[in-house]
Amino acid sequence: MTEREYLRHLNKSAQKFFPPEDKLPRGRTETLRQAKRFLKIKEQRIKQRHRSGSFSGAEICRMRSDVMDFLVRILWEESLSTLDPAVRTKLNVSVIAHGGYGRRVMSPGSDVDLTFMFPGNSGRVSTEVVQLIRDYLLYFYDLKLKVGHGSRCVGECIKLANESMETKTALMEARLVTGQKTAFEEFRSRFDKECMDGQEGDFLKLRQIDLNSRHTKYENTPFVQEPHVKNGCGGLRDYQNLIWMTYARHRTLNPKDLVALGLISKAGWKEVEQGYEFILRVRNEMHYTEKRAEDLLTLRLQGPVATHLGYRHKRILRRIEALMHGYYTATRDILQRSNEVMDRFHLDRFHLEALETRKESKLMGFIARRKAEKEQESFDGFNRKHERLYAESPTIFKDDPERMMRLFLHTQKRHLRLSPDLFQLIQDNFRLVDTSFRYNKANRETFETILSHKGDAARTLRQMHRVGFIGRYMPEFGALTNLVQHEFFHLYTADEHTLRTIDKLDELSDPTLKGVDLFQQLFHDLQQPYVLYLALLLHDAGRAANKKTHSDESTTLAAAVSRRLQIKGERRRLLLFLVDNHLLMYRTATTKSLDDPQVIEEFVSIVRTKENLDTLLLMTYADSKGTSDKSWSGYKEASIRQLYHSALRFMNAPADFMRNVQVPLEDLKKEVLRRLGAGYEAEVDAHFRHMPPSYFNFREADLIATHLRQFRQFFEQLIREEAAAGLLPVMVWEDHVDQGYSELTVVCWDRHLLLARISGALAAESINILSADLYQRADHLVLDTFRVCNTNFAAVTTKSARARIEESVRKAFSGQTFDFGDAITQKLGKSITMLDEIGAEIPQRIYVNNHLSPDQTVLELQLVDRLGLLYDIFMAIGRLGHNVTHARISTEKGVAIDAIYVQDEHSQKITDREKLDELAAAVTEAAHLRLSSAKE
Repeated sequence: MTEREYLRHLNKSAQKFFPPEDKLPRGRTETLRQAKRFLKIKEQRIKQRHRSGSFSGAEICRMRSDVMDFLVRILWEESLSTLDPAVRTKLNVSVIAHGGYGRRVMSPGSDVDLTFMFPGNSGRVSTEVVQLIRDYLLYFYDLKLKVGHGSRCVGECIKLANESMETKTALMEARLVTGQKTAFEEFRSRFDKECMDGQEGDFLKLRQIDLNSRHTKYENTPFVQEPHVKNGCGGLRDYQNLIWMTYARHRTLNPKDLVALGLISKAGWKEVEQGYEFILRVRNEMHYTEKRAEDLLTLRLQGPVATHLGYRHKRILRRIEALMHGYYTATRDILQRSNEVMDRFHLDRFHLEALETRKESKLMGFIARRKAEKEQESFDGFNRKHERLYAESPTIFKDDPERMMRLFLHTQKRHLRLSPDLFQLIQDNFRLVDTSFRYNKANRETFETILSHKGDAARTLRQMHRVGFIGRYMPEFGALTNLVQHEFFHLYTADEHTLRTIDKLDELSDPTLKGVDLFQQLFHDLQQPYVLYLALLLHDAGRAANKKTHSDESTTLAAAVSRRLQIKGERRRLLLFLVDNHLLMYRTATTKSLDDPQVIEEFVSIVRTKENLDTLLLMTYADSKGTSDKSWSGYKEASIRQLYHSALRFMNAPADFMRNVQVPLEDLKKEVLRRLGAGYEAEVDAHFRHMPPSYFNFREADLIATHLRQFRQFFEQLIREEAAAGLLPVMVWEDHVDQGYSELTVVCWDRHLLLARISGALAAESINILSADLYQRADHLVLDTFRVCNTNFAAVTTKSARARIEESVRKAFSGQTFDFGDAITQKLGKSITMLDEIGAEIPQRIYVNNHLSPDQTVLELQLVDRLGLLYDIFMAIGRLGHNVTHARISTEKGVAIDAIYVQDEHSQKITDREKLDELAAAVTEAAHLRLSSAKE
């Protein structure tokens, strides 16, 4: 159905509700009744057309705008008919649509933006007109429509447009809907003269500033997990910005004119148009699904949107991936092509400035020419001009294909950008990047040179990726382009994440960066930067294979790349080690007990050399920082540093390391007693006699003394207080603000479901447990240390929050029975992780491992995270009569990746197969308990 056909159909169907022969006024009640019926039917039919997939997003928006135009006109006519004829004769007002409504782009949740415009420069209107507009707007409120409105004379509109960029762009696309033409025609005749002429440069500059600040707010990339379809990078606002900037330079609101103006190619415009249509269609569905205006495409929303838009994959994750791949392609195309046009505008400015320079004095002209000469340079078939690289002829790559690789080395060394023409020329010659090009020795050596430039590899690789070259030269990386990662904590697409890891590595060359001295020193001393950069480029390459574990596939691909690039010997071994083990350090530090010497010994047996250890630490840093802002917390960094230094000490002197772990307890005992002083002899003796040996590994005398003081406080409370109060735990806080957590150390008698009581009390107060060290003395006392943070991933420092937590813990200890279930469910509310609706699709794992520890059974968990998860798991373990001896908790973007060490009631590893199966089943049921009840 063409636009003209739809308008004809709309007018015909509207006559059934508002027959032309009706005598006006019809009356407010009747008019409103018919308007509601008309709007309901037309909206329903437009929604059906949208869901059928037979109409583009822009067509649906135009249909809604046309329906709204009809209502605006018919309701205006009804309102005018109620006026006194004398007032109606003198009335001179234009009803103007502006903003999205003005450009006829109305999504289901869009506002109806109206301006009641009067001619001239006087804003004074009669009371009758004021009442007319008020009564008129009441129709829209009664129809449940959101209306943005203003009543101004032409002079006021011009003044506001010059004061506010937002107003100027809104009125730029204003159009007359109904009313008299006089004011609107005056406005159009004055707008360009008073708002645009002579202000083009300032307008373009302000648009660029607005664009940069908006992009910064939304991560400077379209490839985020939850994009903002309106204001995000490559979103609808970028398309509109392109129109506004084109209007400023060429006075046209038709973006297709960009092709005729030579600012964009036909193929480029087709990409923009298709991308814009796709994003509008997605946005329309978002509004229909949410039944309101919604522009953030959240994880929760992606599933329903993909389904309603007709993606037919059996699994919801596959539907989401297909939707998001299309979305990322659309936003990438809009972003790239709009940047190309803006770059041409920028170069035009240089040209205009050069013309102006000729009008200046001869001396100034000479200085400017000398400066321009320095900025211009010719080399290797290229010209440098205005910090951009140009081709001397369109055949430079056909004449010498290797030049296509060298050009990126030129941009790196000279800090240049690709000119729009060169950008297009590269893409036109992609067929030259074939198998022989990939195996070419000169290209291989040039690529190595680019990746050997410490601190400046990411910028060049991004240029390669933006133009599409790196994916063709290295198809293993190209397969990651726009690849959606629904693997919990990944905030970006696979290709964007990979490039961000290299960004983070490059940042270590910045001497002003604070708090990263260790990493900067290792980066400075790095002997094989090429290998590390290449390992980062390939570490997630296996994700394109869509397998549960990607490391093996990535390593296979890295081996193929090393053969093609002729990487041999130690460099090849280092490359494959890094790719295969890029998660080793992170997972060891966050899921295993670093106080266990066997953990350190096992880690070192895999790493083997200091070069491997140093390079792996840098890779872990870059990979974590490039995953999301919250993936490198102070606590996690401290854990990884501890692992690094422990491994280093073990490598340097294994025997000394083991001796330090097994330090003679008599010497340590004397040192503790010396620090505590007289009167602690019996308590120190009991502590060293009853505490498990692992407690003393890597533990300084100061900390042991602190724990003993807390035990004494507990005994004093036991004597001083009444029976019930005396049994309550003693809690001590220590803040680690820089690392983003607090330590809560709890001392008390051991009792049934101890950990469930504490974890439940913490969850009921919305406190997250990062990790726990749990020790049980042989005399039935316990010392448990919990590293906790609030919902903002910060230390729990306020006295009121601590008081609430302590009171909650005491209540849990006051009786035999306790239940935090209702409190936790209430806290959950709507804040259940957005992954809950696709929880069945997520590869959740509960693995009972009896090989990791000699005397403990280890539960390895990978589960949808939620408040109270540990509480439910500890309850399940406790009900079976087992004890939790240690726990390493790691929570990332909606997923808990935990290791929980368990022993039976006799403090032994669980070996009976039935009991192991029973444990796995109980924890599985507990993991889904709160989630299921919340969904119900």
